[in-house]
Order: sequence, then C-alpha cells, then structure tokens
Amino acid sequence: MLDIIQNNPYRLLGIYSNSPTKERVANHNRLKAFLKVGRDMSFALDLPVLLPAIIRSTEIITEADAKLTLPNEQLRYAQFWFLKSTPLDDIAMNHLAIGNMDGAISIWEKKDNASSLQNRIVCALIQDNYTVALACAEKLYSSHITNFINIVLGECHTANTEKPEYCFLDELCSALGAKELLSYLQNSDWKQYIKDKIIKPLIGTLQSAIDIAKASKGEGVSARYNAGIKLANETRVALMQLKSLLSGTDLQYQMVADKLGLEILQCGIDYYNGSEAADAAHKAMKLQSYALSIVVGKMAKDRCKENVDILKNIIENLPPIEVFVEDKTIQEELRKFCKLPDKISHALTLLNNTKPHLQSIKAKLGTSNSYYLKLSTQVVGNALHNIIEEVNALQKDETVEIGGKQIPISMLLDRETKISQIKSALRSAWNAIEIMDTFDMESDFKRKILAPNKNTLLNICNSLNIYTSTFYFLEKCTCTRLLLWLIFVITGCLTYLSFQIQ
Repeated sequence: MLDIIQNNPYRLLGIYSNSPTKERVANHNRLKAFLKVGRDMSFALDLPVLLPAIIRSTEIITEADAKLTLPNEQLRYAQFWFLKSTPLDDIAMNHLAIGNMDGAISIWEKKDNASSLQNRIVCALIQDNYTVALACAEKLYSSHITNFINIVLGECHTANTEKPEYCFLDELCSALGAKELLSYLQNSDWKQYIKDKIIKPLIGTLQSAIDIAKASKGEGVSARYNAGIKLANETRVALMQLKSLLSGTDLQYQMVADKLGLEILQCGIDYYNGSEAADAAHKAMKLQSYALSIVVGKMAKDRCKENVDILKNIIENLPPIEVFVEDKTIQEELRKFCKLPDKISHALTLLNNTKPHLQSIKAKLGTSNSYYLKLSTQVVGNALHNIIEEVNALQKDETVEIGGKQIPISMLLDRETKISQIKSALRSAWNAIEIMDTFDMESDFKRKILAPNKNTLLNICNSLNIYTSTFYFLEKCTCTRLLLWLIFVITGCLTYLSFQIQ
C-alpha cells in the first residue's frame, strides 16, 4: 500500500480531490472541534473496509490542510486519490464505501474519461496491481490530462502543469524503487525518463569515486592500494545498478566501466611497483583481476589482461611467504654478483654470503622442497660459471701487440710465474667446488653439469700436482690398503711359524 494513498491529505480531510475549498475548510474545522473534546469523527471516504484505519490528531489534520494550500501540491496528491465528477462516479463510490471494489471498477470501465481512469488508477494501486495502474495512467496522461487538471484545480488555475505524468512516476519510483517500476512500464518514453532519473546520479557517483581515487596518486603506495580497494568496494553496487539499466553493451555504460576499471588497475600497478611487502603481488592481483572483470572495451580489456598475465607470472615465481626475507637477500647477492667480472673470488663471495640464508630456507621448507633446490642450484650455477670462465681464460695463451706484432703473454712471463698463477687460480677453484659440494642441488644439474666440470678440474689439478681432498682421500685409501696387506702377510707368517714351533 502506497503511503501517499493511505495518508493522502484529501483522505485525512474526508474529501474528494475535486471537492470545493469550502468543504475542505468545513471538514477541517469540524475535525478540530471533535478532536478538541477527544471525540473521533469519520467520513465515507475513510474507506475502512479497503484501507487501513486513520489515526487523526490536531497536528495531523493541520498538516494535511497545509499540504493542500498550493495548486501544484493539490494536483500532486490528486494523482493518488479519488475524484467525483460524473453520475457514474457517484454510483461507483457507493460500491467502494461498502468494500465492493470490483463492482466499482466494473462501472468505471464502462467509459474512459478523466475521472473513471483516475479512480481506476487509485483502485489498482490499492490492490498493488501496478500493471493495470500504469495502463490506465497511460490513457489518462495521453488523452485526458487537461480535463483531469481542470476538474481538480479549475479552468482558471495558475499551476505549472507541464509533464504531470513525471510527478506521478516520481512518486511510484520513490515507493517501489526504479528497477521494480521499470519492470512494469511499457511506455518507452516513461522508461527512458526513469532510466535517466537514476542513471545520471549513478554516473555522477561513479565519476566522483574515480576522481577521489585519482587524487591519491603521489601519496604513497599504501594510499594507492587503499584508494583502489575503496574504489572497488564503494562502486560495486552502483556499477551493477547501472549495468542493469543500460546493459553491458551500451556505450555509456562501457565508458564509465572502462574508466572505473582502469583507475582500479592503475592503483594496483602503482602499489606493486612501489611496495616491498611480501604479499604485494597478491594484493595487487586482487585489484587488477577485479579491474579485468568489469572493463568492457577491447583496449581496456587488453591492457588489464596484459598486466594480470604479468602479475600471474610473477606470483608463480614468488618464494613461499615464510622465506621472503631470505629470498630477497639472496636475490640481492645474485644481482650484485652478475655485475662483477667472471672471477673465482666473486664466486666464493657469492657462495659464502648466500649459504647461511639457504640453510635458513632449508630449515623452514625442508631439503626436498622444489623452490629451495631451484634457488640453491641457481646460486651454484652462477658460481660455477665464474670458475669455468677464469680457468679457461688462464689456459689460453693470449697475446699483446708489441711493435706491430702479436706476442704471446707466456713469452713475456717466466714459466714459473705463469704456472704459479694457474695453480693459485686452480686452488681457489677447487676450494669453491668443495663449498659447492655442501649445497643441495637439483639432481640433473649435479649429475650432468657439476660432476663433469668437477672431474675436469680434478684432472687439471692432478696434472699440476695440486693436492685436492679427493687426491688425499685416494692417497689415504692406497696407504690403508698397503698397511692392511702388510698386516695380512705378517699375520700369516706368524701363524705359520707357530705351527712349525709346535
């Protein structure tokens, strides 16, 4: 039941919308007199069988009379109340007075005129039959509106009566909600009016929210992230409402959705680019994936998808959150290492500086964790590269130009100096290899890359009589076997002698 019908000022004063002013004044005075002595008073137009009971007081009656002072207000409330201007209206209202609404409607349906259509509108609204109410309203406002206004206000009225149907629609929109009202409307002009009535504020709300988010640029990464989250959350409902009114293919909707999505995307980009938080990529992805889900235009979709794909790849390669600090330190060591010359000394520094952090990761994730093995292998692989490069460089007989001729460096250095340089580098290389052996690695790398290079280095070291742990181990094994053989021989001889003595 619409409140504008239940508490219509005309109903509270017990009159029709076209009743003379003197009747309205008389009823007002009578009501005040009765209320002053605490007595109730009722009228035929209270329609107690069809409508909820009226609660009247001096204040309510005075306010009702004040609402009917201006012509425009009189017309507004008349659009939602009964009028009586023909004999048929009188007969039909007698049916209403006893609660026979169907009888009254059947009488008014005999002829379409201003009063019959208006009274059928009110009956349909009382029954919550908005389809019938709007169908009657279309007939009234398209063919009988001038007569309706003259019946209510008189032919000499001074009211602004331009587009009174919009006033009627505004009341229904306020009571039902725009979306609900649109579902009943058939008239295309009325539909567009309601859409425009809601669309403009919705677009204004969305644009205002976008502008607020843009203003956070330059205020820091946290401000940008918070602005993006706020923008997404506070515009979600408004955007859904706009889409339901315009459809996703409407150009006006596309422009607004793209602007909104691209600003949310930019908030995510700015946050990720400036943040050092362990979960920065995941938080940025929340914004960027939502932006991708709401944009419509191809250019906007392509841009959002490109950034989402980049972030997905980053997230796939992120370390587990619990070892974020260790990973960051190791990555920084690798970054510095890659800028240095290919020297064994830098390989040793890399191995020694990263080892404690890798051990910490191992303790947290376990020896068999794939991320840990991959990162440890990456460190060893970089260090091994320097060893190979420097050892290979030392074995080359490089030349320098002297007097227009290329002279081998070995000719400029004495043999002992050259050999000393090579041996020193090989000792450092083997030292690095021994440290690498303490690192966990992926099995393929260890078997196919590290092991062959280690054997090659071992052979070179052996050829130059550079002692390695492997050499010592083999040497010790040989001595041990000789000692055991001697013990066996001596033991056998003693046993033989003991037999002979007996």
